Amino acid sequence: MSVQEKTQWDAGRFFSTLAYFGEIPFVGSFRWLQQWLGQSPTYAGMDLANMKRKVVLVTSLPVPEVSSLLADLQQRLSQTEVSALKDAQQLISTDSVVIAGAADVSEALSDIAEALGGKLDDEASEFIRRQLFDFTSTECDLSVWGALDDVVMGGVSQGRIFTAAEPRHAVFAGNVSTDNSGGFSSVRTQNFEPPFDLSGWSGLRLRVKGDGQRYKFILRNSAGWDSPAYIYGFDTVADSWIWVNVPFAELVPTFRAKSVPNADPFDPAKTVSLQLMLSKFEYDRRLNPRFSPGAFSLAIEHISAYRPRRGEPLIVIADPDESAGAQQQAALQSATLRYRWVEREDMDLIEAIAQALT
Repeated sequence: MSVQEKTQWDAGRFFSTLAYFGEIPFVGSFRWLQQWLGQSPTYAGMDLANMKRKVVLVTSLPVPEVSSLLADLQQRLSQTEVSALKDAQQLISTDSVVIAGAADVSEALSDIAEALGGKLDDEASEFIRRQLFDFTSTECDLSVWGALDDVVMGGVSQGRIFTAAEPRHAVFAGNVSTDNSGGFSSVRTQNFEPPFDLSGWSGLRLRVKGDGQRYKFILRNSAGWDSPAYIYGFDTVADSWIWVNVPFAELVPTFRAKSVPNADPFDPAKTVSLQLMLSKFEYDRRLNPRFSPGAFSLAIEHISAYRPRRGEPLIVIADPDESAGAQQQAALQSATLRYRWVEREDMDLIEAIAQALT
């Protein structure tokens, strides 16, 4: 490929980017016009504010006894949502799991492990998460994500996001070039209308597999394309799946790649857009220490909100039958998840569970 071909600016890509985001740099948004013409759908964020503490009951007790236990728990824990287990995914956003009945313990622990990514570890004990984007699901719509590369400033980098199979996940990949004073590629969501309300959550949690480079995760509180950005840099491990926490409290406020020390902190209640980026620079013209021009690839399975768990993540009600209780204890030995063992005869059962949740 000749130098002339390599550095040829792609005007078509430039205009398709503007059309996708409904913005003209330094002029403003024409997305309202696109929507009025029916050419651009809106994407609504979820309201996850002030989520109640959630308790899920896993049991092999007779149905009447289960109904009575659920009703008593709900009455005793007025600020808590109590329900019976519907599926393993429900456990991801559950503060505590109550297991009653030896027959359920091994199966329940297996479901918990699956829901928490196959790992019953200290981190799973401390945090719960609620998925915003589950890229492993066939129902996840990638159309809200669009490429936003250095083509908007004359560069020639190109990136895109697409779905890969076996197992299913999303991939942000392409080629980043420093030609024409460029050096970044990204994918960004269109603005959520209304925004995500993530009040009460600690940050976002990503499940990614990268190429060893350092990427940025970017959030915004404003709808403008050229609006203040809140940035968090994270390193990847080549060809390995890792979890990345993006704490809201550690986001760096920037404007046009320059930090803004006196800016307001990020407001989770107004999460307008999300963005993934590979860039030659961090911010304030500091170089990305792990940047390498050329082909790149970042696989993503999940983007979730996370917050600390409240109370014990696992409460096991001891079975009065000695052999059944021994089965419960044996199953628990394989898990490092924090748990509370509650003896039925020691105290009132509902009061014991309530104490374990505080």
